[in-house]
Amino acid sequence: MGEISDFRKDVEVVVQALERQKRDDPWEEGEKLYRKYRETKKDAVRLAVALRGFFLKGGVSKEQRDDFGRCIQDWIVPAVQELIEEDAVEKMAYLESLGWFREEQLEIFIQTARERQKTTSLVWLMHLKDKKYGYTEKSFLI
Repeated sequence: MGEISDFRKDVEVVVQALERQKRDDPWEEGEKLYRKYRETKKDAVRLAVALRGFFLKGGVSKEQRDDFGRCIQDWIVPAVQELIEEDAVEKMAYLESLGWFREEQLEIFIQTARERQKTTSLVWLMHLKDKKYGYTEKSFLI
């Protein structure tokens, strides 16, 4: 568990650093991100760069976006946990629309949002769970 937590923290630090370094020109930023993505050996850096690059409005080619997407799929749990930290519901909804969430992962996401007190993300995730799988537990009933 400690390794996963450290990985998540590393991703969060890199995401914050990338936010401070963002460029006005999306093509310049896209090229810089993709170069960093291809050159780094650290998985946490690759994931943080992939998250940033995947959601750029422009500045990356289809092939680059596909590379970023494969990385996000490989690390979907820490990727979504970072999006929960940002309360980036629109981004989570897009990843879910691609079919990248499984039921057991959704439970992890809900728990993460609850622990981090990210109400917007928690409400969206619980609504998604209800819509896709329903609630069968009765523990919330008196």
